[in-house]
Amino acid sequence: MSFGRQKRLLIGLLALLAPFPLPFNGVVGWPVVGLYMAGVVYFLRRASLDPPRWLPLWGMNVLGVAYLPLFLLDLMVISRGRLVQPVLHLCLFALLVKLFAIVRERDKWQASMGIFFLFLAAMGTSVHPTIVLYLCAFLLIALVLLTRFAFLHVLSGFGRDDPALARIPLRGFLVFATAGSIALAVPLFLFLPRVRAPFIVGRGAGTGMEIEAAGFSDEVTLDSIGMIRSSREVAVRLLEEGGLSDPNQEIRLKAASYDIYQGGTWRRSPPLGPLKRAQGGVRFRLAPGEPVRWIKIWLQPLRSQSMPLPVETLVVEPRTPNLLVDEGGAVSFPFNALEVSEYRAGLGRVPALTGAVPARAGDGSLDLQGVTRRVAGLASEVSGQGPSSVRARRIENHLMRSYGYTLDFAGRSADNPIEDFLFRYKSGQCEYFASSMVLMLRAQGIPARLVTGFLGGEFNPFEGYFIVRDSNAHAWVEAYLPEEGGWRIFDPTPPAGRPEGGSEGLSLLARQAWDFMLFRWDRYVLTFGIYDQIRIFGGLRDLWQDFWSIFDHKKAASPRQAGLELDAGKAVSRGPGAPGGLPDVPLPVALGLTLAAAAAWVLFLRLRPPLTATAAYRRLRQRVNRSGAPLPDSVPPLTLREEAASRYPTAAEPAARVVQFYLRESFGGEKLREDEQKDLKAALDEAEKKMRKAG
Repeated sequence: MSFGRQKRLLIGLLALLAPFPLPFNGVVGWPVVGLYMAGVVYFLRRASLDPPRWLPLWGMNVLGVAYLPLFLLDLMVISRGRLVQPVLHLCLFALLVKLFAIVRERDKWQASMGIFFLFLAAMGTSVHPTIVLYLCAFLLIALVLLTRFAFLHVLSGFGRDDPALARIPLRGFLVFATAGSIALAVPLFLFLPRVRAPFIVGRGAGTGMEIEAAGFSDEVTLDSIGMIRSSREVAVRLLEEGGLSDPNQEIRLKAASYDIYQGGTWRRSPPLGPLKRAQGGVRFRLAPGEPVRWIKIWLQPLRSQSMPLPVETLVVEPRTPNLLVDEGGAVSFPFNALEVSEYRAGLGRVPALTGAVPARAGDGSLDLQGVTRRVAGLASEVSGQGPSSVRARRIENHLMRSYGYTLDFAGRSADNPIEDFLFRYKSGQCEYFASSMVLMLRAQGIPARLVTGFLGGEFNPFEGYFIVRDSNAHAWVEAYLPEEGGWRIFDPTPPAGRPEGGSEGLSLLARQAWDFMLFRWDRYVLTFGIYDQIRIFGGLRDLWQDFWSIFDHKKAASPRQAGLELDAGKAVSRGPGAPGGLPDVPLPVALGLTLAAAAAWVLFLRLRPPLTATAAYRRLRQRVNRSGAPLPDSVPPLTLREEAASRYPTAAEPAARVVQFYLRESFGGEKLREDEQKDLKAALDEAEKKMRKAG
């Protein structure tokens, strides 16, 4: 086997692997990638035969000129001006042509550069965690390619072309180099500066394929919710702070409201403008009252500005300084989010609907477009006489009990879909039920609007949060009832047509475990940004200060104590060279020492013997000594307990437990059981934590 043949085979294998994720990402179609891979396979077969003649330079130029009109057609017609897909098509074609034109040594490096460009395109458009496997495989083959190229180049420099000489032991080196590269990539990923948010192509099965969230756009049709109900992708995650209060609680997230109905299409409620910010921090108040519980929300990109919020929301704390609100009380971002959006919401005990109060017949919530004589007649027949709240509930019950839920609309006309639903087919999906109720309420003079969002969710036991999927998309009604104090929620869709939490059993558990991993991947890889880095650097700084304070024998005041002294008006001046101050150490040295100290600490934790009550008592005494006059070693245990309670009142209870274990072990001669050793460690950790927090 000649050196040229070995190089071509290595390049061909790498070229075959490079574009593999592209069709999964929806960036390049399978037919194009299939043709490319077929061409690479033919190249590998031909390279294995090692023929003397390959594509000449003029032939490569002719093929390039011939492809130019195809490129323009692809750019202007097929891709409609979008640049990414035509450029990748061009790159695939150029690389395939270049493979068959590898003659000179530099041709191999030019082909390698094209392969690397394809690799960057595949990585830049991939959001699925399995891309890590592709990265490792590509890294391994690339290392083989580079090392073989270097070795063969050295041999050819001595005029040797003996295939036997090219067999070198690379397994150990490749394993070490691959593992070292991955290990080096982790700190580089954590600490390299980030200047903007990551680019993600769109939503989909974790691959970047776009799914239109039509149920939350400016205009929705009567089949918009049904279009996204078939997807099982995660749309929202909710985590209740302080633990789950009621696992059976209903989850209803309001995303958008619609007032104007025209021939089967709803138009979004008019905007009211920016939402006013409350006092103190980035906080926006939607309704009066104090929240009884708080939840964290992680919203996947919906290709919409809508900000889904629980209907009980009183206060919202986003990570953006501006929010918008419409007349229906639906909140939205001032932009389309391209990454996961995280925000907090303070909830009340009951729904807090904040839509504008209808003041005149011309309001959108009283618009009579779509209210025909037949619809008005049915509304009058069903609702009867009585207060508006009673009539509204009669209409809701009539739709819920007299009509069926279906997703089969084959053969139906679109002339008047609401009349067809009410009088002909008597079946439909949630948009038909909600739209019909809105029009029937308006026919009765009751202001009403259509609302879209999410209903229900499934509880993920791996971290204690709720998963709301695209399949939980739903539409319902908000009606204004003066006798009940404002807007109220009605849901006329039969229970059989409402979103469900999902099946139970092993399949659900496996899906939730996979979602847990995807959540971590989205949060700490795809959307890892500069604020996460700031938190990491802050943690390393605190760790470094705590580490150096071990060697600070002069018991210098901690940063927290120094801050308290400054607040009290005391002049504190401490520079890098001041006595008791931290040394001025360069950041790389500090990081290196910190990592080394962390590695040594982990090794120590693994090798150290089990914690004894005597050792815990000594650590407790050392911690108490840091807050005032040192205590002698001969201080009685009960006196130490009283001193700990005096200096650290919040740590009195766990400190007393540590002392009690010490008395049993040292004076009672009792050997602690394994469960008692765990209780001892927990008490010591709690005491030290509260003492550190107190300063």
